Amino acid sequence: MQYHQSVDKLLLYLFGPLIFAAALLVIATGVRRAITRFRSRPTPEQLNATYQAYLCRLLNPQPDAVERELGKFLPQRLVELYQDKTAIQAAGFQLERLGKRGWWSKPWQVYCFEPLDLESLNELPYEEELGPGICFATTGRSSWYWIAASDQRQRDSAVIYLDYDAGGSHGAVVAASLDEFLNLPRLPTQ
Repeated sequence: MQYHQSVDKLLLYLFGPLIFAAALLVIATGVRRAITRFRSRPTPEQLNATYQAYLCRLLNPQPDAVERELGKFLPQRLVELYQDKTAIQAAGFQLERLGKRGWWSKPWQVYCFEPLDLESLNELPYEEELGPGICFATTGRSSWYWIAASDQRQRDSAVIYLDYDAGGSHGAVVAASLDEFLNLPRLPTQ
């Protein structure tokens, strides 16, 4: 049996075009993602319009519409919070965890308050086992602060932490009342 020199190049002939095509596909996909990421960045005007729409919703709460949709009453303290235009605009702060002092305990992060309207009610998480309620603030990272609604208007209600970031605090009671939550010591942001 005679050995042919072309057998040495057989693998190159068979798999060379496949390797070349795969490399082109990886390069094309990377370029496409880079272009999409660059193009999808909002312009300063779009960012400003989004912020103004959020601010308009935040400063014009609709507790009656939310209560009609829930079929329950929101706590009076939550309604009062949204009437205080200065307090509701507070953003980017941390609240100290009471009773949890140690190098491993992290403060409760509050990125911003959510608007009290039907859009927020329908877009934010709903916990079946907790019953009717609303997420009124967010950490900005897939976690929210939730408060229950009830059959009769209550003065206040406990604040529950909904952690969808798998941080292990999902369902934790942050404060026994919204009033206590709002009066927790504020820490400087890090």
